[in-house]
Amino acid sequence: MALPRLNKNALFLGAAVLLGLIAALLSVSYVRERVDEATAAARVIVTEAQVVVAARDMAIGETVNASDLLTRSVPVDFIPADAITVEEHGAYIGRMARAPIKRGAPLSASALVPLYNQFSRVVVPGKVGYTLSVNENNSISGMISPGDSVDILMTYDANEEGAGATVKVDQGERVVPLLENVIVLATGSRIGEAPPGQDNIAFSSITLELDPEQAERLTVGQKTGDLRVLLRNIEDRTPFGLNGLTEKALMSTFGGLGIDEVEYIIGGSQ
Repeated sequence: MALPRLNKNALFLGAAVLLGLIAALLSVSYVRERVDEATAAARVIVTEAQVVVAARDMAIGETVNASDLLTRSVPVDFIPADAITVEEHGAYIGRMARAPIKRGAPLSASALVPLYNQFSRVVVPGKVGYTLSVNENNSISGMISPGDSVDILMTYDANEEGAGATVKVDQGERVVPLLENVIVLATGSRIGEAPPGQDNIAFSSITLELDPEQAERLTVGQKTGDLRVLLRNIEDRTPFGLNGLTEKALMSTFGGLGIDEVEYIIGGSQ
């Protein structure tokens, strides 16, 4: 009995399908290998370490209590060189913050100073502590606290400008921005949180952290005119961009009710 003859076309078609399946399987395997390699290359192993972090925001001069410290695992890239470890955290309880500390931030040993040390350790290197006398108005009725940011305006007699001029126009008083966004280190002798129930403690001076050049401006400003301290939001660091305002310019905004323009003649000959 003769065997049936194979159809060459069917044979070729079957071979092509088989080869196609083999090629598809190889392609899938290759793609999977490449995906696995890319995933492994993209996977970054983050090394973490246990350090002490702040449990709350702390202002300059605040004393650190045990409840203010927490232990967290933090990526090593975000840990300062002098970070406080879990083993040594007890030595820093009762110390004072020399700079604002954000909640959750790793604590560095240089940010906390012993209370028995000099107050000068609170001042950032390159800056100075400047004590300014204030009255009830300038102290915002005692509501300024250590760690706050303040601005200082100066008011003086604008008619004293340009003493070498021949003719001067009566401008009245002029107010100008003297200092912006300076940190309060202390109010009176208080450098940290007030005792419970004594938030508004009266004081007659505030100590500011200034650049030496700012200290020069403030010293001259105290001799030149009257100063007014402005309290800003503790998170606000926006420059106000004030250019100064004269009494005459202010009054002119109320329908031209400015100060009479009186000309002062300086000098002259008989």
